[in-house]
Amino acid sequence: MARILLAKARFTTFDQYGLVPPLGLMYLAAALRHAGHQVHIYESECRWRDLHRFRAALTAFRPDIVGLSAITMEAQVMEGMAATTHAALPGVPIVVGGPHATAYPEWCLRVPAIDYVVLGEGEQSLPALVEVLIRGGRPEALAGVASRGPAGEPSFGPPPEPIRDLDALGFPAWDLIDIDLYARHRSMSLMGHRRYMPLVTSRGCPYRCIYCHQVHGKRFRARSPVNVVAEVEELHRRHGIRDFEVVDDIFNFDRARMQEILERVAALTWRPTLHFPNALRADLLDEAQIRWLRRAGTLYLSLAVETATPRLQRLIRKNLRLEEVRRNIESAVHHGMFVNGFFMLGFPTETAEEARATADFAVHSPLHAALFFIVTPFAGTELYQMAKAIVRRRGIPEAFEDFDYYRGTANVSAMTDQELFAIQRGAYVRFYAAPRRVLRILWHHPRRWQLFPDGLRALVRMLPRSRGNA
Repeated sequence: MARILLAKARFTTFDQYGLVPPLGLMYLAAALRHAGHQVHIYESECRWRDLHRFRAALTAFRPDIVGLSAITMEAQVMEGMAATTHAALPGVPIVVGGPHATAYPEWCLRVPAIDYVVLGEGEQSLPALVEVLIRGGRPEALAGVASRGPAGEPSFGPPPEPIRDLDALGFPAWDLIDIDLYARHRSMSLMGHRRYMPLVTSRGCPYRCIYCHQVHGKRFRARSPVNVVAEVEELHRRHGIRDFEVVDDIFNFDRARMQEILERVAALTWRPTLHFPNALRADLLDEAQIRWLRRAGTLYLSLAVETATPRLQRLIRKNLRLEEVRRNIESAVHHGMFVNGFFMLGFPTETAEEARATADFAVHSPLHAALFFIVTPFAGTELYQMAKAIVRRRGIPEAFEDFDYYRGTANVSAMTDQELFAIQRGAYVRFYAAPRRVLRILWHHPRRWQLFPDGLRALVRMLPRSRGNA
């Protein structure tokens, strides 16, 4: 048996993005426990540039192995945590995983304190790695694991096989986190502070959007409706949770499965509430599905439109049917749900006219909220390769502390920086300055008493700040 500490890196200014339960770590913890190990999940509300509390937790728990997870905009923090671990506990293996490690394994292995990288899903790879390490073996042949070779070069085991039977994973280790900690912070949705838990009911998405991650692959794999609703009931019974956020890649890919889950949730006597901060492909919805969502207690939807230009929809291979998206937004609003839209500005070759068309789509829609992100190319995506070709003369920066969804990292569009950021600022002003929309937000938001303090702080932080590299 090994003692394993798992920790999620956080944004250096996490209040900008909220603080959400580390669902991936909870699944890993459950898998490690099943293998007989003792697991601790480290949590902190403090700013993550200050690593004193993390060091104290390390020395108090004295783990045999430390596992760290991060997305790319948390990479700088993850590297600091690895260095802190190495200094506090010399000789303890440090393993990293998650979206950043999967996209940038070679970069991670350049960090002296990092020993191993787990690629993609870790519920099988990480316990296998732990078993090899505690026996004093070498992990080079392990599927889904990267390490350093004899000369310090990156060495990769075979590609990991996607986990087919998601029901067999069991439920996450909820008891290892402080649920009330996350109730004090904003979640992925715009629904304010409350006790809730995220749910993953499926993994993988068969669509081929050029900007998307590859953590879960392109094969859609789903938990059974019975298993999903059993988790909902168990969370309510054990922890009193009534509020759930579904964070799949594409919850509505299998129409019949979606309907069965929602019908089973609607039949529960204690009336849970559902939110979809992502998980729904906008043009796969229809009037019947929207009614199912509402009957199951859905209050909030986020729909990723990205661009309102058909040419760019084809370029990014999302290929949304925009008229159906517009109708589904109208229908969801009509049925009483608070609807948010995600938009991206600055795709390769995008013109100012096309970017304004995207802003116009949002402004003229009945959306309650909209977020306008700057296109950010991440390694492991086709967009990254396309962007590298476009900006080869100056390269794409890989200083991860500078990654930001709202400012972008490299302008790969046909616009100047000034044009791009002016259109982004104008989109926010035009969208939120409309008195009618403000009244609709106040009237329809389920937790309107929290809306002003939370919403105003979030909006101010989202306002774009020019990078000054036009």
